[in-house]
Amino acid sequence: MVDTVAQEVEAAKTGDVEAYFAILAHDAVFMAPNQPSRSGEDLRGWLREFLEGFTVEWLSFEHVDTEIDGDLAYHTYAYTWRVTPRAGGEPTVSSGKGLHVLRRQSDGAWEVLREIWNATPSTVGDS
Repeated sequence: MVDTVAQEVEAAKTGDVEAYFAILAHDAVFMAPNQPSRSGEDLRGWLREFLEGFTVEWLSFEHVDTEIDGDLAYHTYAYTWRVTPRAGGEPTVSSGKGLHVLRRQSDGAWEVLREIWNATPSTVGDS
């Protein structure tokens, strides 16, 4: 199960759209911060646009907890990444936490069924 998450992290890092799609369930749903839920062709188009338009540098990725219940697994994580537009521009650094829900396939491999994450609010300027 953690291998599937590692494949997702690597596909984002390398911008490998097809490798990313290979670990997604056909009915996957992503719930990104400040975005509508995405699934189906909308999700795939959104991911393609992101992976082809930005480079991702993982500054940290921590597996926090994993629980398996039959053919479903729940995986929580914490991350910090730097995302830079491929066309040029300033990078953005973001940290946050997330949840994967994965489903075991008949061959024993895991696929990403749901993903939700959010960025930790910046405390710069807060008192």
